[in-house]
Parts: sequence; C-alpha cells; structure tokens
Amino acid sequence: MRLLVLVCAVILAGCASAPPPSEAAQASAPPASAAADTAAPVPEIAYPASNPDTYEPGEGWKLVWSDEFSGSALDENVWTRQKMLYPYNNEYQQYTGAPDTAYVSDGYMVIKAAKKGADVRRTGFTSARVISNPGGQDGTSSAAGKTFLYGKIAARVQLPYGKGLWPAFWMLGDNVSETGGDTGWPVSGEIDILEGGSNGAPGNGDGTITGALHHDPSAGNRIKANHFLMAGSKTLPNGELYAQKFHVFEIEWDPDKIVWKMDGQKWGEVSIKEETRDEFHKPFYAIFNIAVAGNYTSTPDEDTPFPQFMYVDWIREYQR
Repeated sequence: MRLLVLVCAVILAGCASAPPPSEAAQASAPPASAAADTAAPVPEIAYPASNPDTYEPGEGWKLVWSDEFSGSALDENVWTRQKMLYPYNNEYQQYTGAPDTAYVSDGYMVIKAAKKGADVRRTGFTSARVISNPGGQDGTSSAAGKTFLYGKIAARVQLPYGKGLWPAFWMLGDNVSETGGDTGWPVSGEIDILEGGSNGAPGNGDGTITGALHHDPSAGNRIKANHFLMAGSKTLPNGELYAQKFHVFEIEWDPDKIVWKMDGQKWGEVSIKEETRDEFHKPFYAIFNIAVAGNYTSTPDEDTPFPQFMYVDWIREYQR
C-alpha cells in the first residue's frame, strides 16, 4: 500500500472495549447532505455486520494456522500495532500504536480511524496499522509474528466507508528494512490483497477493491525501482458498499502465480514465474490498516463520518 515518487504503488497489547454506542451510531449514520443530494437510498451500515459466515476454502485446502480473535485481547505474540507518525503517500493519519486504535472486541479485531483535529496532514487523524512481522515494530522484540509463503491466505473483513478512506489488507516481504530487515522496498516485494477507496472508482471507491503486486523489475533487483503489476479490480453490483457486509478476501499463491478471490470467486491473477519476480518466492507478513487521504484515494470532507472501523472476523492460512 505504498506510493513512491516515480510510480504509484497501490499499497493490535491490551483489551479495549467495543466502540461506544455514540461512535457506532456516528459511523453508521449516512451523511445528511449525501442523502439530500442523491435520489439513491443510502444503505444501512452497522458494525459488525450480521451476514452469516458461509466460507468454504475449497477442495484440497487444509487449515494450518488461524487467528479467530476469540480472546479478550490482541495476541501480541503475533500482532504489533506499528507506530508510524510520518506515513507514506501523502496520508493524513498518524499510526500512534495506541491500544485504542486496534483492539479485540466480541470476537473481532477492530481497527479504528478517528478524527482528532483540523483536516491537516499527520495531525488531524489517528488510525492503526497492524502487522504480523516477527520481532514487531523493528524486528527486535520477542514477538514470534507470523509469515506466509505460498498457500491460501484469507481474511473475513468488513471495511469502512466514506470519502477519503483507504483501507487495506496486504503483505510486505519479511526482509523489508522498515521493520528491521536488510532489504529496501520495493525489492522486498509487496502483495496488495485488497485496497479500497480508489479515487478512480465511482462512489468514493466504497464499492470497489483493487489488487496488485509491487517489485523491482530488474534481474538481480539492480535498479531498485518500483514496478506495479495490477491484478484487477472488483466492484459490487447494484451500488453495494463493502461496508455493508463481511466479505472473504483471499489470495491463492503458488510458485507460478497469485490468484485473487472474493467470497470464493476469482477476480484477478498475476504470474510470478518470471526470473525478475523472485521477490514473491520468500516469506511475507500480513498487514491490516486504514489510511486517511493519500495518493490512492481522495481527501475526507464534512460528509465523511468519523470514527471509522475495519472489523476483521478472522485470518486463516490453508495449504494443500
């Protein structure tokens, strides 16, 4: 979920309580001006959504690891709230690492983006970026973390909504220097399983997700440049928003290719068997976050409701 100068890179330690009723109501209520300006009905949005979990991984896939967020607190041996006060991509939020920005509540991991002041970069909003990097923030903690290499990586997620919100479920190479590794980005590789809020999609991008890879395209990773490989996009029918329901977002990853699926239906694929795509044959760690504003999305306005939430029901790894 990173975007650097030359090329666009389309890139939780204590129990906290569930969002107070006033916050949930604020996040769920449609902006008044939006209702007045359009004839289309504003969908009802409530967190967590009540649609049942009917996911099946498919024939031959065996569950080898999961976090169902069934405890009273975030498992800090796996997850770290990454502190990042100066985020990339012209984003407005600060990732403070505070427990109230990412927590477990009633069987969900909740990521919360909140407005705390004027709409200005790095001082107006707080949010969370939750990573499974071994060693946590900088690779030096005792956290075991969790990495992935090939297989099916899936998460059941209810996304936030509103102008200027950029939610993502993605992965970085475990060797990336920003969390203690020895390899800079994009040579580390990046797998964007989902990103929402694209400024190129209708309706603030709330009904569209995209997927992509980022890597250095040169043999031996000599030039240290970002090459963007678009997997595709998935837009819900009939004006639906990804905030209305939980959906299962997943990749199926093998030595030849990465396939993107939503609720079991394929919507993207990229080959990784080329010699210059060697980044994608090494371990990666998982990331969940909500960015506010930035190069991929637009800027929040007075109609963007805050706080906003991402609810993660579970994340699972399957292997054949």
